[in-house]
Amino acid sequence: MPTIQQVHIDKALTQISVAYKNEQFIADKIFLPVSVDKQSDKYYVYGKDAFRVNDDRRAPGTEANEINWTLSLDTYFCDGHALRHAIPDEEVQNADSVFDLEADATELVTDGILLNKEIDAANKLLDPANYDSSLVLQMGTTVAKWSDFQNSNPILDIETAKQKIHKKSGLRPNTLIISETVYNVLKVHPALLKIYTYTQAVGVLTLEQIKMALGIDNILVGSALKMGTGDNLDYIWGNSAVLAYIPSKPGKRVPAIGYSFMWNKDGEGAVYVRKWYDVSRRATIIEAERYYDQKIICPTAGFLFVDAVTPLGQ
Repeated sequence: MPTIQQVHIDKALTQISVAYKNEQFIADKIFLPVSVDKQSDKYYVYGKDAFRVNDDRRAPGTEANEINWTLSLDTYFCDGHALRHAIPDEEVQNADSVFDLEADATELVTDGILLNKEIDAANKLLDPANYDSSLVLQMGTTVAKWSDFQNSNPILDIETAKQKIHKKSGLRPNTLIISETVYNVLKVHPALLKIYTYTQAVGVLTLEQIKMALGIDNILVGSALKMGTGDNLDYIWGNSAVLAYIPSKPGKRVPAIGYSFMWNKDGEGAVYVRKWYDVSRRATIIEAERYYDQKIICPTAGFLFVDAVTPLGQ
């Protein structure tokens, strides 16, 4: 085992890990990162007091009616997530650049951690139990799936969901989160294509055109894949869709569908890359670690369309 003196946080490799972005991952665009100083703590959840009608009439010589906030508490816990990769001496001695090997190893283990983070984000966002029950719709029951081109109307469904979210929370949802399978259906949906019939000839809509047709500020497409049964690959974001409110940046008393609490461990940040030499293996070990907790903060800030489509070709 390496001694404490042999193991150290490598700043250069940590910067690579921090900067590394897999464009297929959208978790950090949904659960905006919030830096925290403690691994576990409580945070306040504000009630709907801003919408409460209070008697503000004041008779002569009397005191004003006193009002207050309604607060509840919730907690987070930032688990550590780590992976490592060994670079044998043989690879080092035959490589053109030692640093490239270490940078490649850093990206490899970082990608593995971010893959699990993406899966965790999808599992939480696509779980009906994390929403107000009135903001979950099982598609294919009372409302046709969007892949049913003759009987479905995504525009009407999205507008209905917007209204339900606004009435429950006072928020106007600004982001549609969809999987690759949902995106493939929407870009050829007749109801959306019809909007552009008299302005331009289109057979397949762009993402920007879909945003305009649905009246959505932003659309996030989850294209990431994970290993399924055998060697088969499955889309992490399945066949569902989520309409949500995501703020431009996190902050106190700033509502959001969710946040990612990132523990600022030892004041060094939530992302680490350690490097040491293992004599028994004759290899350099690169280990990346992150501390985070992705949490649904406001269950009324999103609307879940469960199984919004049947994938094309099925």
